[in-house]
Amino acid sequence: MITTIIFDLSDVYLEGIIGSHKYFEKKLDIPVSGEYFYNEGFEKFMFGQITEDEYWRSVIKTNLWDIPVGELKNAARKNFTEIKGTREIIEKLKKEDYTLILLSNHGKEWVEYCERKYSYHKLFKHVIYSFQVGFTKPNKRIFLLTLKKLQVKPQECLFIDDYINNIITAEKLGFNVIQFTSAKNLEKKLKEFKIKIYT
Repeated sequence: MITTIIFDLSDVYLEGIIGSHKYFEKKLDIPVSGEYFYNEGFEKFMFGQITEDEYWRSVIKTNLWDIPVGELKNAARKNFTEIKGTREIIEKLKKEDYTLILLSNHGKEWVEYCERKYSYHKLFKHVIYSFQVGFTKPNKRIFLLTLKKLQVKPQECLFIDDYINNIITAEKLGFNVIQFTSAKNLEKKLKEFKIKIYT
């Protein structure tokens, strides 16, 4: 029986940094993909080992861009917008007898901004961020740490994430899983798991 529902944050509840690249294509006069943002500095930022400014400086250095750090920071924040429908689903689940958890790979400064703007963290009983614990998904250690903190078995949990590698790790550990593609699809999948959704 599922008692605990664990949500990812980026690209499930909020848009992530992928998408903010579009702000720079005209400025740089080159096609810019989201892959430009993923480097060694990104992992260190997610681990809580460097600051956001240090992360963006690493992106600038790696890509040889002539862009101020502040512009990159602002573009990321513009892109941190709520994904339509997800909050409503979480609010419905909150009215039922499920324990709601947030488990996210995220950097400290981004979290501080997003929590202030959206107050989504108040929807969850526990919030676990990679920068706090020093592990990121899909490392199984962050899943095991979550189980220990919650004192639940993986079979009692439903894990919702957009990234397939995170889904695969969770499933191997015994979690029930849903790969997020849209809020509409999530609601359909929840019903397949016989999850009660308040109406």
